[in-house]
Amino acid sequence: MLSTIISQVFTYLLPLLSWVCNAILIFLILQRSPQALGGYKYLMLIFSVFGVAFGVINVTSQPKLHFYQAAYIIFSENPLGLPRKVSFWYLALNCAMYAMTLYLLAFHFVYRYLAVCKPHKLQWFTYPYFLVMIGIFLMVTFDWWFMAVWLAGEDEEVEEYISDSMRQTFNLTCQDYTYAASLFYRKNPINGMESASLPDFLFVLNLVLIITSGFSIITYCWFKLHTVFINTKIHFHFRPSQSRRTLEMQHQLFRSLVAQTLFPVFLLFFPAGVLLGFPIFKFEPGPLEAMILPLIATEPVIDSLVPMYFIKDYRKAIRGVFRKGVGAERSTTMSPGNARVHPM
Repeated sequence: MLSTIISQVFTYLLPLLSWVCNAILIFLILQRSPQALGGYKYLMLIFSVFGVAFGVINVTSQPKLHFYQAAYIIFSENPLGLPRKVSFWYLALNCAMYAMTLYLLAFHFVYRYLAVCKPHKLQWFTYPYFLVMIGIFLMVTFDWWFMAVWLAGEDEEVEEYISDSMRQTFNLTCQDYTYAASLFYRKNPINGMESASLPDFLFVLNLVLIITSGFSIITYCWFKLHTVFINTKIHFHFRPSQSRRTLEMQHQLFRSLVAQTLFPVFLLFFPAGVLLGFPIFKFEPGPLEAMILPLIATEPVIDSLVPMYFIKDYRKAIRGVFRKGVGAERSTTMSPGNARVHPM
């Protein structure tokens, strides 16, 4: 019961924090970005706007998670009151946000790799070449969403399998929610023998391929960038056009990107792996299941805080605001106009 209450609190609190933090970051990108950042600020801006959208979709669908033996179910009680079919598509879109996050991070790494190692190829992030990037992004997103709709959609066998557990745990019937689910082992109606469900395992395989391809791009670019920065003096000795300021900015952005990749591993993709792994091995985590989706929802918050910490100009701007606030408060309390002389 306590875990459910905590989960509900985080359902509203985390999107609110995400909106506030991303709004601050968007302001910093537009108003405080150093010139050395170049066109990369627009990619950062897209990522921040995506963080806001992630929070909106999450709070308006309010997904919950439940495990029961060989099945998992991500369900929504449809807080928007959408038609059942539309509500299911909206829930599937929430799931597809994982693919969007991964490939936006991958594009960040590709941009940094080109900017540092092959600047003459940065034209891929200008019109009309960036349409290729948009096409890849939309294709991967649609693939995740479509496979969720097609292979993890509402299913009578899944409903029958999990209905008692949903009624006992949440006091809900199948008419009270829409859901996406997988049942990894199903009984043969003829002989009653249990066997692996091919469509459900194909769904997992598709997700693994998307995640592996995204992380392969990130790993390759990270290795190339890391090699460059390890040999910074040698590499940039022959590139006098690279100013010290630009080089410093490249280091800041690289550290920021590494952090923005490590956090999703532990806050997004590891919980997603747990989500798929538990039912495959018929393991039920109990009350801990209520914390998996809120943990994933912290990702947009962390992603907005990381650049504000690692990029020096943003960090200085935030410190300046706090110093002005503290200075104004001190000047008010120490102002001679506030002094009073009381007769003895």
